[in-house]
Amino acid sequence: MIPLIQNELMKIFGKMASWIYMIVIVLAVLIAGIIYSKFSADPNPNWRQDTQDEIAMLENQMASASGDEKKMIQNQIEQTQQFLDQDINPHEKTNWHFMNDVVVGVSSLVTLFVVVVGSANVAAEFSDGTIKQLLIRPHQRWRILLSKYIAVIFYALLLVLTLIVSGYIIGLLLFGSGDFNMKIFEITLEGRKVAIVGTQFMLKMLYFIPSLLIIMTIAFMLSTLFKSQALAVGIGIFVLFFSSTLGGIILMLADKYTWAKFLIFPHLDLTVYALQERILEDITLPVSLSILAVYYAVFMMLTFFFFQKRDISI
Repeated sequence: MIPLIQNELMKIFGKMASWIYMIVIVLAVLIAGIIYSKFSADPNPNWRQDTQDEIAMLENQMASASGDEKKMIQNQIEQTQQFLDQDINPHEKTNWHFMNDVVVGVSSLVTLFVVVVGSANVAAEFSDGTIKQLLIRPHQRWRILLSKYIAVIFYALLLVLTLIVSGYIIGLLLFGSGDFNMKIFEITLEGRKVAIVGTQFMLKMLYFIPSLLIIMTIAFMLSTLFKSQALAVGIGIFVLFFSSTLGGIILMLADKYTWAKFLIFPHLDLTVYALQERILEDITLPVSLSILAVYYAVFMMLTFFFFQKRDISI
């Protein structure tokens, strides 16, 4: 099995595109970091006094405001006061803030590139006419397919590592080293909550991995079933960019239809669990992981079953 995996890794890294994807991720993080720094406020050692002055100004405005406007100003005062109560500098931007706010967003590029590589890993064998030469070797079909799948997983993890390492280094260069345990406010469906910036980043990246694996597996399965890289990439990109929208719609339906909560889309973005404990009253992280595990098992069984039975003709 190890020689087969090594052979598949050589195929992946033998393509210039595989290296270009890693370079693009680094460049995307760098450009995002420069933009983030341009729109970030300068460090202010007197932020507490400035925040108190802002509250005083808002209180003066509220004295002459109308009813609805007064409620809005009062809400703004309460939110601003929370920075003082929690000792959170609203203008603080360190490498960990950058990674939590920006690098996590760039992870969608990782998913996109993994979908492309994963679908090409099988479909290219059909389109290039090399699948027959591959299958006449003295190896069982399932071993060949599994070696391809493991190689793609390895490449996916390498892209994730590239994202994290480049994000940390670029964050250090642009924003300096910050406190991993610094407190921040995160926006949730229930309002703002206090969180630890470094822990939040780690949780989001940890929860990103299962979603990446599922979307990659979908693309891998489709390229095996239909021999079409274009179809696999297309559906993979659709799942990537529309899963949040579809998930939100399905969650609204779940209040009326119980079966809707068992569809895959509401569970693809697990990073939401870094912000809140549940997406519905009875849908928590273990439930989402269990549902994804069932879909994963079905996808893998379909992939290997049809690849085993497929009549290879070139």
